[in-house]
Amino acid sequence: MKLKSLVVLAVLALACSAAFGQSFSLGFQSNDHSIQYCDYESVNVSAPYAVGVHNYINGCGYSVNAVMVGLKAAIPLSSGAPVTGAVIELADNSYAYIFGVPSCQLDWVTRTKANATRFGWSIYGTCNGTSDSLVNYGFLMNHLGPAKGGLGPVRTSSGGLRK
Repeated sequence: MKLKSLVVLAVLALACSAAFGQSFSLGFQSNDHSIQYCDYESVNVSAPYAVGVHNYINGCGYSVNAVMVGLKAAIPLSSGAPVTGAVIELADNSYAYIFGVPSCQLDWVTRTKANATRFGWSIYGTCNGTSDSLVNYGFLMNHLGPAKGGLGPVRTSSGGLRK
């Protein structure tokens, strides 16, 4: 009876954790592996919604972080985008809140797992409601913040310098 009870509890625990979604924190590396950016993302997914923090405090030296909010999505390979397949798309208020450009918006596309051989994140920027343009893209890493030992200049994935 005890083994059966443990199995039932394990199944219930797995079912509950799946119902609450997924959380991850991942760092950004450049598309040529030359820069480990100082910022990183921490995202919580409760399908189809996602919310998170774009961390600029730890590693970059800014006094505040940015807010991210979005949805699960799928980008077809035929789009020609650097990141395709199952992704999370997030609006990010970094331009307005961190860099002081209130008429501009960042749109993030991110996967949920690190991979050093397949692009995992991309940023699109728009200002004044004009069309999105690709700002940057690269690999997702388990390492958060800038690389130890100086892998490239210390700057943010969206182009800002470390404070």
